[in-house]
Amino acid sequence: MNNRVVNVLAATSVAGLLFALFGLSSGTAGAADPAAQVKERQQTMKAMGGGLGAVAKYVKGEGATAEDASKGVAALVAASGKDPKAVFPEGTEVGVGDSAAKPELWKNWSKAQSDWGAVQPAAQKLQAALQGGDRAQVAQALAATSKTCGGCHEDFRIKKN
Repeated sequence: MNNRVVNVLAATSVAGLLFALFGLSSGTAGAADPAAQVKERQQTMKAMGGGLGAVAKYVKGEGATAEDASKGVAALVAASGKDPKAVFPEGTEVGVGDSAAKPELWKNWSKAQSDWGAVQPAAQKLQAALQGGDRAQVAQALAATSKTCGGCHEDFRIKKN
């Protein structure tokens, strides 16, 4: 079996595992207190950011391998597949724990849902580009995915210092 097939199989396995784990943890969101829900959201966002970071390091040649990038994008795809109501339950805005979510997120829920829904297709395009092996295409898909994430952050997250 060649390395490319092994990488694809490994990424798919990791994605499935992460999806299962994220799915199990999101099932507890309704029973958790708001501060715990904020922490759970932050873990989801860190997984997504870490996934993007792994791909960025690969694209820039900063020590990450194609396998690292594949695992990173698999985590991003899995996390972005979570139900936005589980990631952003009402009552978890700024002032709850160390939440950075603006109240506008729930006031404009249809846009927030649309923004969240755009992340997974962008991440899947990034995953396909990565599987294609062309770093220039990976870089373009990474930029598009980052822009998708950043747009939501611009509208619905307070700026961190």
